[in-house]
Amino acid sequence: MIRLNIFLFVMLMICGLSIVTARHEARKLFMEQEREQRLTEQLGNEWSQLQLEQSTLATSARIEKIAREELDMVAPSLSGNVLAIRPDYDEYN
Repeated sequence: MIRLNIFLFVMLMICGLSIVTARHEARKLFMEQEREQRLTEQLGNEWSQLQLEQSTLATSARIEKIAREELDMVAPSLSGNVLAIRPDYDEYN
């Protein structure tokens, strides 16, 4: 009878420690999940800001301004400086 009581006590201690360990691990995983969700939200916000910045930097007015001011480029005049090449559509049909 004493051996059975000792065995049951040992099993009770093992089960108790297992529960404590499992809860501790669950809390650690929950905290890690929360941290990763915050990081995901932060990266999503940063991605949105970068897309907005890219669209701002790629506007045609800004590109034309940089071309004129920094690269000293000018738009070609319509009198002879522009040559339009049109594909021959008969070749493709």
